[in-house]
Amino acid sequence: MAEKKVNYTLLSQRDEAPPPLQKLRGQKRRIWLWALAGILILVVNFTVAIIQSISDEDDGLVTSNKPGCPQYPPLESSSEERQKLEIEVRNELSSDAFSNKSLKKLQGAIQIPTESFDNMGKVGEDSRWDIFADLHAYLKEAFPLVYSRLDVTAINTYGILIKWKGSDDSLKPYLFMAHQDVVPVLPATRDKWTYSPFSAHFDGRYVWGRGASDCKNNLVGILEAFETLLEKDFIPKRSVMAAFGFDEEISGPQGAKFLAAHIEETQGRNSIELIVDEGGLGFKEMYGALFALPAVGEKGYHDVTITVETAGGHSSVPPDHSGIGILSQIIAAIEANPYSANLTPANPYFTTLQCAAEYGPDMNSNLRKAIKRANGSKAAAKSVANYLADQDIAQRYLMQTSQAIDIISGGVKINALPEKVFAVVNHRIAVESSTSDIKNNLKSVISSEILPKFSFSLDAWGDVTGNVSNSSVGRITLADFDASLEPAPVSPSDTDAYKTFTGTIKQVFGKNVIVAPSLMTGNTDTKFYWGLTNNIYRFSPVRDDGRANAHTVDERVGLKEHIEGVQFYTQLILNGDV
Repeated sequence: MAEKKVNYTLLSQRDEAPPPLQKLRGQKRRIWLWALAGILILVVNFTVAIIQSISDEDDGLVTSNKPGCPQYPPLESSSEERQKLEIEVRNELSSDAFSNKSLKKLQGAIQIPTESFDNMGKVGEDSRWDIFADLHAYLKEAFPLVYSRLDVTAINTYGILIKWKGSDDSLKPYLFMAHQDVVPVLPATRDKWTYSPFSAHFDGRYVWGRGASDCKNNLVGILEAFETLLEKDFIPKRSVMAAFGFDEEISGPQGAKFLAAHIEETQGRNSIELIVDEGGLGFKEMYGALFALPAVGEKGYHDVTITVETAGGHSSVPPDHSGIGILSQIIAAIEANPYSANLTPANPYFTTLQCAAEYGPDMNSNLRKAIKRANGSKAAAKSVANYLADQDIAQRYLMQTSQAIDIISGGVKINALPEKVFAVVNHRIAVESSTSDIKNNLKSVISSEILPKFSFSLDAWGDVTGNVSNSSVGRITLADFDASLEPAPVSPSDTDAYKTFTGTIKQVFGKNVIVAPSLMTGNTDTKFYWGLTNNIYRFSPVRDDGRANAHTVDERVGLKEHIEGVQFYTQLILNGDV
């Protein structure tokens, strides 16, 4: 286009009309210039196309014709009889009578302090588990139809497994999950609570207390859904199950692990149609639209112990660097080498962003274009990841592996150099990564930045390098602190189970809600259930302004939002028959 402008400019500068022959030559010259310009434009466009195709090929272009954020419609009643039942149930759950009843049931559960501690012993050996017997007795009293009509089994004493047998054995069951335990209330924080943490105080809007939003609201909500439908003498076609662990807050080794093993043993692998557990990002206003953000995946988990062993000695004649000093340098080197943010289609958060770009009217136009371009370009995806990581730390760790030094120990005497010190690094592993990547990275950082400074050996999970002639004095050891967990398999977002699940969200919370698959940076009890189904969705059905402060002071949940959650569980059970 620039060349055309130049030609026009040059022609316009001729003040005198040429003679006939000169005029003819001028016309021919102009024709040649036009032709040359056209050829140049074609060559440039062709070259750009070739470069772009090569760039895209090198960029790992994976273009999909599928929409970036498919939405499925709200579900509707399959018959007049079913519609009548749904209206009847909806009216009951919306009544003041149900609200009052629901409040008392939720309060009663919160008032039982089922705290789980990191150092809990085995069930039957540690008396701190005994409080769960009180919760069981309460639930049996609060939900008499569940306990009298359904198959309720205690697993490893305090795990609760409920089975509501359906009329059609060809349909795989739905499984609802929640956990009975809550994180402990630190004694030093009790006076900071607006209301006593186990009082379950209701202020007319919120129910306050430890476990109110994580996740006794889900536990009680599921049981309320069961009880409500049992009162209507409803018999599901599809069997419905519930599994309530009791140590989720300490990784579930005695609760969910035993429950999942029992279900797999009695039902078989891949025997469940759909699992809904707590978690996910719930609901969130983003870019001018309301999104429901169920987690279809979880990051992995790996804790690594770093131990430094030195000769020790008297503090009056210290070496230039004590064991604590060397460990501090290791920690500083680790923190100076963070993982980078990355965004690929393997990460459910990639889909979250595609949904935001598709349905968020207030999104910046440049960001929208970049996110859509990321659907076919690694370079564009990387630029989006870097931009969002700089804007918000929460978004950053949806796209990159985190590393946090959470425990450090060393030294017991003010005048004695410690012979052994250690720290524990917690990693939440990005979905594109693995525990082996964590090990290789730590080994690389220490080998390149620490070993050149100190004549130490490095024992990284049995692989010894560095000054291998040394004894344990002058050694750095890397080992697993606890069992590690690879990133969870990503659940599909195009199956019948997903369509029913998301169609129920829209049916209960509004057809304009955008359902966007997302990712959990933490882990739930579902890590033990991977063998039972591919359709695992972590979603707490509580609107964003209806809960606050999980795991900290003044935890609470809105009563109105809690009842809306009961409506969701109830409707999903009904929709399982469709």
